[in-house]
Amino acid sequence: MTFNNNSAVYKQKKEVLKELRVYQTIVLKKINIADFKSALSKIDSALTLIEEFQSTFDLKTELEEFRKLRKLILNEFDNQRNIYIRRYNYLLKETLTETNLEDFLKLLAMLKSEVDDNLNKYNLNDLRDNIITYFKLIKKLYTIISSYKVLNYNDASVRILNFVKEYELENYPNLKDLLSNIYQNLLLIQFKLMSENYDKLSLLEISEKLAIAPERIEEIIQLVINKPKSPIKKYTKYNNEVIFKL
Repeated sequence: MTFNNNSAVYKQKKEVLKELRVYQTIVLKKINIADFKSALSKIDSALTLIEEFQSTFDLKTELEEFRKLRKLILNEFDNQRNIYIRRYNYLLKETLTETNLEDFLKLLAMLKSEVDDNLNKYNLNDLRDNIITYFKLIKKLYTIISSYKVLNYNDASVRILNFVKEYELENYPNLKDLLSNIYQNLLLIQFKLMSENYDKLSLLEISEKLAIAPERIEEIIQLVINKPKSPIKKYTKYNNEVIFKL
């Protein structure tokens, strides 16, 4: 009776080990084709089988092997996923100008295409959503770029201000910097127009023309005076007066 029981137990363990080897073979094939999600699913099935028979058989070796495989796959999965995330983060650090924005969009589109192709493979849904939002912001920014030079100052500045209020630009630092440069260019245009009509203006007069609080005007003057081809010759603090170049 004991012999029969031992024989049955041995046979059952043999079947379990055979099934675990099948799982292992499938997992290794999935790893070779970088199908990490399917590989993890098979490992979870193998671990469930081991757990079911662990109290009956000694499966510590098999348990350790599948745990190591699982760790290996998770590391490789994270490495592959992080490749796309790093590329996205590099794009966020790119310096943007009005002239290179179109080329930048091509790079962003290339990344989105690759993310779409590997969306489920590496769980890239969050990254795809960020890229879609990025495209949306750039599209709206294009409308400002195409119009701010021809609009009157008030309309253009309102568009820029509304853009800043509507979107959280901290997550897109290069767009924030580009928008800041656009606003500075808008101010430069206004100061050039002033220089064509006046030799000098007080801070209060400039404040009224730009509809900006007087306490902010000095800061704005410092921005404009350091710009290439600035129309401002100098700013005299003692009488709060801006003198324009002839």
